[in-house]
Order: sequence, then structure tokens, then C-alpha cells
Amino acid sequence: MTVHPVATSTSGAEASSFLGMVLADRGDRRRAACVAVVLLLAFAATAPFAGRALPAVPTFVPAYDAAVMVLASIAALMLHAQYRDLHQRGFLWLACGYLYGALFALLHGLSFPDAFVSGSLFGDSQTTAWLWIFWHGVSPLFVVAYALAGTGRWPNGGWPLHRVAYPAVVLSVVLIALALVRLDDRLPQLLVSVQYRPLMTRMIGTAVWTVHLIAIALLIWRTRLRRLLDLWLCVTLLAAVIELALSGMMISARYQLGFYIGRVYGLVGTLVMLGLLLRHALLLQGRLVRAASALHDSERRYRDLFDSMGEAFYIGEVVKDEEGRIVDLQFLQENPMARRYIGRDIAGRRLSEVVPDFDQEWLDIVEQVIRTGKERSLERPSARVQRYFRYRVFRLKGRQKQVGILFQDIKPRRDAELALRDSEERFRQFGQAASSVLWIRNADTLELEYVSAAFETICGRRCDAVVGSGFDAWLAMVHPDDREAVRRAVRRVQQGERVEQEYRILHGETGDELWLLGTEFPMRDDDCRINRIGGIAQDATLLKKAQFRLSESEERLRSAIEVGRLATWDWNLTTGEVAWSDEHYRIEGYLPGEVVPSYDAWVARVHPDDRETSEAAVRQAMLTGGEYAREVRFLHPDGSVHWANARGRFFYDAAGRPVRMVGSMIDTTLRREYEDAQRVLVAELQHRTRNLIAVVRSISDRTLRESADMAQFATVFSERLGSLARVQGLLSRLKEGQRVTFDELLRMELAAHLDAQDGSRFTLSGPDGVTLRSSSVQPLALAIHELITNAVKYGALRDPAGYLRIAWNVQDEDGRPWLHVDWRETGVVPPAACDVERGSGAGRELIERALPYQFGARTTYELTDAGVHCTIAMPISRREMASPHGHDARL
Repeated sequence: MTVHPVATSTSGAEASSFLGMVLADRGDRRRAACVAVVLLLAFAATAPFAGRALPAVPTFVPAYDAAVMVLASIAALMLHAQYRDLHQRGFLWLACGYLYGALFALLHGLSFPDAFVSGSLFGDSQTTAWLWIFWHGVSPLFVVAYALAGTGRWPNGGWPLHRVAYPAVVLSVVLIALALVRLDDRLPQLLVSVQYRPLMTRMIGTAVWTVHLIAIALLIWRTRLRRLLDLWLCVTLLAAVIELALSGMMISARYQLGFYIGRVYGLVGTLVMLGLLLRHALLLQGRLVRAASALHDSERRYRDLFDSMGEAFYIGEVVKDEEGRIVDLQFLQENPMARRYIGRDIAGRRLSEVVPDFDQEWLDIVEQVIRTGKERSLERPSARVQRYFRYRVFRLKGRQKQVGILFQDIKPRRDAELALRDSEERFRQFGQAASSVLWIRNADTLELEYVSAAFETICGRRCDAVVGSGFDAWLAMVHPDDREAVRRAVRRVQQGERVEQEYRILHGETGDELWLLGTEFPMRDDDCRINRIGGIAQDATLLKKAQFRLSESEERLRSAIEVGRLATWDWNLTTGEVAWSDEHYRIEGYLPGEVVPSYDAWVARVHPDDRETSEAAVRQAMLTGGEYAREVRFLHPDGSVHWANARGRFFYDAAGRPVRMVGSMIDTTLRREYEDAQRVLVAELQHRTRNLIAVVRSISDRTLRESADMAQFATVFSERLGSLARVQGLLSRLKEGQRVTFDELLRMELAAHLDAQDGSRFTLSGPDGVTLRSSSVQPLALAIHELITNAVKYGALRDPAGYLRIAWNVQDEDGRPWLHVDWRETGVVPPAACDVERGSGAGRELIERALPYQFGARTTYELTDAGVHCTIAMPISRREMASPHGHDARL
């Protein structure tokens, strides 16, 4: 709480050298208001607990009084310093008030009972309390005196009132203390032991509190708290009011919470004023140090400037004869540069002594400057020191007979001007002979100042048509589509960039489009400011056409490579850099740009089984100069293997060292897969052909044995071959990965033997999409063919009253799917002659023997009075796709 009150702004505290003249700004008022609010909030927080009893610490009061005495004494000394400098009576009253408070704090601490000895060092039980009353009751009166005195000064500006005021304060304190000690037993009792008398305490406390409030009101009314000191003095009085309330009016005895906290507020009030005074003293000291340092720096800068001037400087005084004519010049002062030019010290000597044969013109110039007060400038060579000087002669201000002479060797500048003229001539000749267009333009206005003769040859326009013209004249010859780009480029050069660009112009005579390859750059003056823009351009029409043709060729090559899915690489063996096309990344399993192309990145993706042989092939091609040609496998991160056919060759330098390898490769994975699939298909075709021939032979032999004559053989054999052909046709129409389904096979055979109107004589009941093993399709189809043929000739599909029901379902057995087929004929009355024939034959043998033997099927075949009842149970493909709903269809 002691820091914020004194944290005045620098602008406010340094506005004057005296604290009494410093005005409070908005920041000071805001800080003072914050401190006041904090004090009030702390008071509101502690007031309800002010009467809470705490342990008795008698030494606390002397310690507090000692701190107040020291702080108040220092504040009194600093306020006296303000009074001494300003001679304002208000500061004297404040200094006396703080001196009064310091003395009473000392007496109050010494008299406090049980602090140093048992009882008091002097006085009796009421002395300490009445010392506190006189201390706090009289101190605000000094503030009242300060407020009433205002900023008035003593008429004589220095009457020593303090010589009377300070002794009077000391004497009054001593007399009050002696009176209180002497009359202790006759004073009104404020407390008994450590307990306050409520009525007496409130009456006297209210009186003292009223004095403080009057002092605050009068201070605000008289000063309006405009000055910084008034503002914080008001905060000090507020802290004293809170102290009176807590430690005197809101407690009933000593050593309660308000007793301790109230004295903290008293200490804060003293710290506020002392902190403000110390802050101002430090600011004054800082200003004094800075002023002294500034004065020292100013003197040093003047001396350094005089000694380090690049121009020589003399101060001279004219010497006149009896008639008042100037006859000589006395040199009074010179700087080191003058001594360096002349080679000796001539201060204190006359011009006639230094140069006996001096030119009379010098005295005429000095006389004219003294008379008119106007400066004269001239340039003269000096044969004595082999220099060329530029002189400036002027009359010193306030000195009617003294002149200053500034002179500087301008020979280097003259030589530079001659060299510049020579350089400009060489530049002109160079510009006339150059085949490129050279130009210079003003950086601000963009006005063209110079253009070389090649402009007429290349652009077909006269130089004087654009020189001296603005930028629009230059843009007029630029192709309309390129003008905005040229504008942006010039703006970038104006900002300090060097810009290269290509743009088109229109030839002034033929109107043809020409390409210019130009460079514009900023040109700077001695101060590094851009004052001009230089440019150089050459005709790039032929080059641009060649670039277009090359670009078209590269684009065709790139398109061919992309369409052909051709991957390329370019390996610089000298630097180790490798360039890959996008397809190269993909073939090796990288995303384009995922890795930096390198030999190691290539090796990392080569299949481990091919890595050693592939690297050996690269080394062999490098050593022998032969072609690198190899089909390589690449292992992708997902575990897939990809094939690529790679071809490349090495290039060598003059010493025979390999410096570059260029090559290409194409992904052959799909071709490899097709070849593998083709081999599998051929093998499968051969296998199926052999099986088919065996089946045909078996059918032929069986049919031949069962046939009575060749006519019957031809009919039965043809039907069985037809069934076999239908199965082969069904198998050939399947796509890769597909399987024949049982319901599809069944419909195919029924459709081959029955007409459309026969669909009402049978029922199909079972799930759709039950897939069969490829090896079981052919035998099962022949079995169904035999059953249907038998039913058409002898069974349910022959008799009008006959009916056929075919039902199937899928069941899991031992973790495998099994197809269960139930073939049931009803309403059949077989002729007696056919009994033997229907009970035997190829179909029954196929069902009862071949299917169980080949596929582990379980079958039954019964010839009942109602017709044939056959069941087949056999394992099927795990990729069975059964329909969720049953099937009940009629042909």
C-alpha cells in the first residue's frame, strides 16, 4: 500500500521542479481513487470484527510510534525544503504538523504502560490516552492552516517564519505533555485499566473525528484537489479518519482487532506523504542528472563537431588602418582540418605573416562581407599545397569585425566529375554499339530519360518518340495482353526488386508480335534512395519459338509416357541425385513425392529374393557399358508383389567414368497375372477335356450295353450327350469366381425335357442360389437328367394323374454345408412290363454308386407303388448364396 500512492506519472511529476506546483493528472486521480477505495473496502471488511479481543502486545504501540516518528520527521524535513524553495506558508504549516506528530508519537510510545517497564515511564493511567487525543485532535488543524494559506508567499519573499514556528511547535508539545503528566489525576477518565469508558470515549472521539472531517472538507473546498500534494494529503486524512474509527470509536478496550488495525492505517497515512515527497525528490534528482549530462553532451558535441568537421574553419578578425580601411586579417581560432590542409598552426597570426604575397582580392571580399553581411562563395586553386579549394566567407553573428572562413578541398570531387563525364561518354558509345536495348527511366514519374539506338532496330520506332515521354508511351507498344504484367513488374522495381520478364511488343512498322527478354533493376543515389530504373532487353522471338517447339515436343513425350504408363528415372552418379516420374513412384509402391528419389529408396522396395541379382545386374551394366534389362519384383507396403520390366543404360565422361544412368520401366504385373491365369486355364481345360472324354466314353459304353439296337443307342446316347453339353455350356458362361447353383441346374434340365404347359405337373421347393462344387456339377446334372428322363418315359411326368415334387434345403454337418434333395413321384401306375426296367439302369447306378463314391454323398433310390422316391445328400461349396425365401416355381 506504500507504493501506489507515490507512483505518480512522469509527465505530472516532471512538469515543475517543485512538488507544490505539480498538478494532478487523470492517472494520478485514478490511482488516488483506487487507494481510497482499497482503504474503505479494507475498513468495511475489518469493522465488523473491530471489537474482537486479541493477545496483549504492549510493545506493538512503541514500535508503531517509533515508525511514525521516523517517517513523520523525514516528511517534515522534506516539506521544510519545499517551503524554503517556494516560500509558501502552507508548506511551513504542513512541516510543523508533521513535526508535531513526530514529537507526540515519541511521547506516546514512551508513556505507553507495560511497554518498557511495569507501568509507565512517566505520567499515570490517563496520560497515554490524552497524549493520543491531543496528537490526533491537533494534527488536522495544521492541514486547515495549509488549506487556508493556499499558495501565498511572504511579501518580502523570505521572512524566516520557520525560526519561530518550529521552536513554538516543540515548546507547545513539551508544555502539553508536562500539563498532562501534572494533571493526570484530574483529567476526565477515558479508560479504566485497559477498558474504554464508552460515553467519554465516543464524545471525545467524535470531536476529534469531526476535526478531521472539517479538515478534509476545507482542503477539498480550498484546493479542489488540483495539485498532486493536495490529492494525496486528502488520502492521508482519509486514512486518519479510518484509524480514529477503528482504534478509538469502534472498540471497547485496548488490544482488540481495531486497536491494532487502526494503527496500521495511521502508518499508511504517514507513508503516503513520505512516499510522495521521496518520489518527487528522486524525480528532481534524475532531472538534475539528466540536465548536467545534457549540458556536458552538448559541450562535447560542439567540441567534437568543431574538431571533426570535414571542412576547414578559421575565425578571423579584420585589422584596419587609421583611415578605417581593412589592411590585414588576424586569425583567432582554427580547427584540426585547417591545420591539416595548411600544414601548420596559424591561430594568433596575421594573414600577411602567413602568406606575405597574399592576393588583395581576399581583403576586398572580407570587407564586402563585413559591410553587407552577405555570404560570399568562391573556388580557387592552391599551388602551394596542390589542392583546389571551395571557400565560404561570412560574418559572425553579433561580431562586426569577425568573419568565419569555411573551406574544403574539392579536387577529388572535380576529378570525380571529370571521370563521370568520361564514363558517360563511354556509356553513350557502348549504348550506340550494343545490340540489346538499354534504357533509363525516372523512378518516380517513370519518364524515359535514355534509350539506346538498338531500340529503333528491334522495336521499329524512333528513340525520340519515347524519350521524355511518360510510361504510357512505353506501354503503347506492349501487347495488350501483357501490359498489366509490365505494370506490376515496374511497381516491384520501384519497391527495390530486380525483375526479369518476357513480354510481347508490336513492331512499329510491320505490326508483328515480337518477344522481348528484359531485365529492369533499381538505381540508387548516394543516400541509397531509388531515383532511377535501368533496363536491358534483347529480341527473344527466335528463342521463344524454339522454346515453344521444345515445349510441344516435351508435352508430346510426356503425354506418350503417361498414356503408356511408362516410368522413367535419371540418376546423376556424380551428385547422387535421382529424378523419378510419377509412375515410377507408383510402380515401387510410393505416392508421388512421398520420398526423395535415391538408389537406396529403389533398393528398399525391390523384392528381397530379387535384390541381390538386381543390384548385380546394375553393377554389371555399369562396368561393361552394356544395357541394363531385367524384370524385377517390387514388394509394396501392403504386402502385394508387383512386376516391372526395366531397361536402362549408363553414360560416361571423357575419362570413362560413369556419370549418369537413364532408364525406363513398365508395370508387367497385369501381364504376369494374365499369363498365370492363362496357364491355369489351359491346365484346367486340358483336365476338363480329359474328364469329358472319359465321361463320354463311359456314357457311350454304358448306353451301348443297355441298348437293344442302334436306334435306341442313338436316341439315349444323344439325350445324355445333350445333358452333358448343356452342363458344359452352363459352366462356360460363368464369370471368374462364379459357381453353378442347384436351382439353375434343375431348371435347365426340366426346360430341356418339358414344354411350358407341363409346368402344372411338378413343384419346386427350396432356397435359391445354393452353389455347387464345380467337380460335382457334371455328375449331378447327369443324375438329374436320368431321373427326369425316367419320369417322362415311365413315371409322374408321363401319366396324366402323376405329380412330381422336388424339394431341397441346406444343412450344416460337421461344420460343412450339405445339400439335401428329395425327389418324390406320386400318382404313377407302372405297367408290369416296365417294373424290371425301371428298377435298374444307368441313372440308378449313377445315384447309388457314382455319387457316393466320388463325393461321399448319401443317396437312396426307391421304386414305390406311387412312383420313384429318391434322396441325395452331398457336400456343397462354402460360398453358398441361399435366398432368404423359399422357392416354389412351376415351369
